[in-house]
Amino acid sequence: MNNDRLAWPIVLLLLTVLVPSVGVVWMMREAVRNERLASDQRLMEAYQMQLQTAVETVQDRWADQIRRSSETVQQHAPATAFAEIVLQGDLDAVLIRDGQGNITYPNPTPSSPIRTNVTVRSEETEPLWTRAQRLEFVDRKFAEAAEIYSQLSIESSDAILQGRCRQAQVRCLLELDRDDLAIKVLQTQRKRPQLRDWEGRSFAAAAEMRLLELMDEDSSQWQEVATSLTLRLNDYRDDKLTSSQRLFLMNQFGHLTSESMDWPTYAAETLANQAALVEEIQHASPRLQETAIPDVWCRATPDGRIVELYRTATLDRRLRELADGLPLPRGVTFVLTPPNKVSDNLMDASLNSQFGGWRLGLAMTQGDLRNQISQERRAIHGWIALLVVAVTCVLGWLLSDALRRRLRLAKLKNDLVTTVSHELKTPLASIRLLVDTLLHDEHEPKSETATVQRREYLQLISLENARLTRMIDNFLTFSRIERGKPGVEFQRVDMRDVVDQAATIFREHTGDVDDSLHIDRAQSAMVSGDSDSLVTAVVNLLENAWKYSDAPRQITVTTDVSDERVTVAVRDNGIGMNARAISQAFDRFFQVDQHVSRTRGGCGLGLSIVRAIMLSHGGEVQVVSEPDVGSTFTLSLPKPVEVLP
Repeated sequence: MNNDRLAWPIVLLLLTVLVPSVGVVWMMREAVRNERLASDQRLMEAYQMQLQTAVETVQDRWADQIRRSSETVQQHAPATAFAEIVLQGDLDAVLIRDGQGNITYPNPTPSSPIRTNVTVRSEETEPLWTRAQRLEFVDRKFAEAAEIYSQLSIESSDAILQGRCRQAQVRCLLELDRDDLAIKVLQTQRKRPQLRDWEGRSFAAAAEMRLLELMDEDSSQWQEVATSLTLRLNDYRDDKLTSSQRLFLMNQFGHLTSESMDWPTYAAETLANQAALVEEIQHASPRLQETAIPDVWCRATPDGRIVELYRTATLDRRLRELADGLPLPRGVTFVLTPPNKVSDNLMDASLNSQFGGWRLGLAMTQGDLRNQISQERRAIHGWIALLVVAVTCVLGWLLSDALRRRLRLAKLKNDLVTTVSHELKTPLASIRLLVDTLLHDEHEPKSETATVQRREYLQLISLENARLTRMIDNFLTFSRIERGKPGVEFQRVDMRDVVDQAATIFREHTGDVDDSLHIDRAQSAMVSGDSDSLVTAVVNLLENAWKYSDAPRQITVTTDVSDERVTVAVRDNGIGMNARAISQAFDRFFQVDQHVSRTRGGCGLGLSIVRAIMLSHGGEVQVVSEPDVGSTFTLSLPKPVEVLP
């Protein structure tokens, strides 16, 4: 009941503190939510303006790229323009066209006729060529055919026929297993880099390819020819090679060696030759469009001289590069979305019709930046709110603890007043009754019986007076303990003397107890302490044992000494205590049996005083008890430290 009365004020106090705290937290949460909505609106407007600026910038830079490509085609030959445009890395390949829309690169035919005044090939009118052809392919007489080819290559004035004869001579020598002679002929052939056949193919490049096939890859000659052919394949000046021959030689070269070859234009040549055969690409418009070649897009310049080819990944990269350098917030980047693809970006804006439906957008690189910022702010406000609530709870707890202590102190004072009033009332009433009786009998005749009765009354008054004295001493001791001023003076004390003095006081208080009290003494039991306080502790234990025991009482006091401790044990055969009573035995005003306390006196301070005295002496008190069997209270004190002389 008392605990309930104490709990309600504390609960009300905590509610008084927590309710405003919860209100503050709720208001902070609403403020954060409103701030986020406003911030999101401002952020989206800023994003929209930046995206629109980026779209305009991409369109302008896209037009600049087209203009630069057109200028390159106007300033250079088709092959050279092809290489320069491709090596810039902005696209995957291009088709170069003339004013009539014909593809000039890549093209299997020469960019300009070698001999415009000749309509019939010279070998077709040369009798020796016809004879050598018959000996090689019909009669299979390779030695005779090789002689005629060699003679014709020396005697003919036609450079193309000379090159053709050397190629045929090499074929025959290889059939005769005369690789050494074939290599010599090829070495002569590769020294004429400007010579090309009727289709524009380079004799020198073809000769170097055949030399690589005949030579040992580990030889220095092979390395020299390989280097020369690599330079020749990468050289786009003056249209020395057709695109088809260049691509063929690149493929053949790759089959001869496991080493990675350095051909920057290989992928572009492959894609360009593939695209040159697609009708829709040959007639491409300035609008970006997807082609029949998977994953390839094309567009033509306004003048139709160039058709640019993009793979999807390249187009995505290039369009994003066109937006490079534009300011963006942290955690946001530009992204491109192809036509007919659903976007999950932050926002998108369509590029103009020239981009074939591609859209430029903004996306988060580290999740939703708004959510991240909002989460950071919520976390900060959450920690602040948690700190406010925690501090409020701590202050509330401290306040409630102070209130609880005040209430407990008030209750303790009330209990003390009630106990003192109750305990003093009975002996004072008895003394008053006995005194009134003695005063009334004073006028009666003196007789032996009256004298005996008067002595008995005086002895009773003495006992009640002693009882009051003990009670007042306990109250004074309790008061000093509560104030933290036990008032003890330490000196060397023999616990055997303490026990004897306590027994004497106990006998005076209770009368003849010789048959009930038994004392077992040790040989020496020296401690450092206050004699009067220790005597009080032992007397309280003896009186506690007497009060809670019935006849025939058996109280034993045992003094024992160990290596480091001196103990005094008081054992009785009283009512004993259960586990719950043992845990509360040393609490102030606690009494195991209220009926015994009312009939035999006591206010519940004796054992609490014993514990306080032991703590002030650096000792301890313990109890072992069993209901209806008895209890044993043990005082344990440290032995004094011996000081060497």
